[in-house]
Amino acid sequence: MKGPVLTRILTAAALAPSGHNTQPWRFSVEGERITILPDLSRRLPVVDPDDHALFISLGCALENLVVAARGQGYDAEVDDTGLEGEDPALTVHLRSVGAGVSHEDPLGAAIPERQSTRRSYDGRAIPSADLRSLEAASHGDSIGFHLFTEPGRIEPLIELVEEGNRRQFSDPAFVEELITWIRFNRREVGNRQDGLTHAAMGLPSIPRWLGRMVMERVATPRSQARSAARTIRSSAAMMLFTTDHADPRGWVDLGRSFERVALTATTLDIKQAHMNMPCEVPALREELRRHLGLGGAHPLLLLRIGYAKPMPRSPRRPIDEVLVKGPR
Repeated sequence: MKGPVLTRILTAAALAPSGHNTQPWRFSVEGERITILPDLSRRLPVVDPDDHALFISLGCALENLVVAARGQGYDAEVDDTGLEGEDPALTVHLRSVGAGVSHEDPLGAAIPERQSTRRSYDGRAIPSADLRSLEAASHGDSIGFHLFTEPGRIEPLIELVEEGNRRQFSDPAFVEELITWIRFNRREVGNRQDGLTHAAMGLPSIPRWLGRMVMERVATPRSQARSAARTIRSSAAMMLFTTDHADPRGWVDLGRSFERVALTATTLDIKQAHMNMPCEVPALREELRRHLGLGGAHPLLLLRIGYAKPMPRSPRRPIDEVLVKGPR
């Protein structure tokens, strides 16, 4: 595989979303085989103690890689059996079907445009045909996709999101972990190229000491709950992803499903943002499961969707920093 083509494919994979924009992946390349590895140094042990969100992020990166490879003239065969070992890994075998010839693909074009848009939306309804397109994109044998468009169905979800905010922001360990991953000013963004940037969160560039003070004194459980409720009510709908299998394979499959939906939404100019608090607090996750009658399915990803102007884009680390050098 030629260098520029490989770079384009890996760059697309690394544009995947991840919790707190931790970018918890590494890539190993041998010929036309690419291995995706978890970077456990970028775990979020407080908000994601079982690493399910980390593996969802790997699934998003995998889906981007497959879409980008297709756009560069390669079929991608995914081998996920490596997820069962002590050192979990995903392997992608690429086969040329016209390498060097770019193929137009709306999802591929959407990869650099997709973002989590953390602002109030304009309240416009999403056409039924577009909602059906999102549902079609979610296909997966063990993955559930649920859309909520009626206020009567969304309000109970808002209550769970509010309670999730209150519980999380009442936990000093959660707040400290969050602060660790916020880049409060332009210098931090430039030096780290990861995390939640001040611009993407709608904040000015401020010194870290001031940002910490804001987070500890202004971002109270009550204020965060109110803010979340307000942004949800400005949105057109909510969507929930579930998996039947609470293991790395199930989490990766959920990530792939979500990324297909997110890319499809991007092609339709539909914005999305995570409202995942009820899925991150175990007791609330069980309450959400019972409320929706999900049976044995695990609700792990809750988002709001709608229309809004884009936010500044989150940074990504250079590919050289996530590429494994030499034999693994």
